[in-house]
Amino acid sequence: MPKRLSVTLDADDVRTVETFADSSTKEHAALVDWARARGLDAADATSEAAMLRLLLRVGAESLRGNALDVAYANLAVLLDDDADKGAGDSRAARDRYVQRTESKRNR
Repeated sequence: MPKRLSVTLDADDVRTVETFADSSTKEHAALVDWARARGLDAADATSEAAMLRLLLRVGAESLRGNALDVAYANLAVLLDDDADKGAGDSRAARDRYVQRTESKRNR
């Protein structure tokens, strides 16, 4: 069920939205690619409301991914503490988590 919300943006928020809305920026291209990869119509994102919806979805997906990474890393630590023979596997899982998180920070 659609819901209309009123959102107040500060100056930094407005600049962020404008950057993603500007079709000449790399940020806009990345957003369009992200939307297309998920079967969303990025051409529809010409209005501010559509742009905000896409940015909200990107942020939510990113945070869900980060939460899963943390949960998997914690699970790997627990399994490592509980099992002597699985030490190599859990270390590899932690290493993959660190690589994913570091690569996201460097983007």
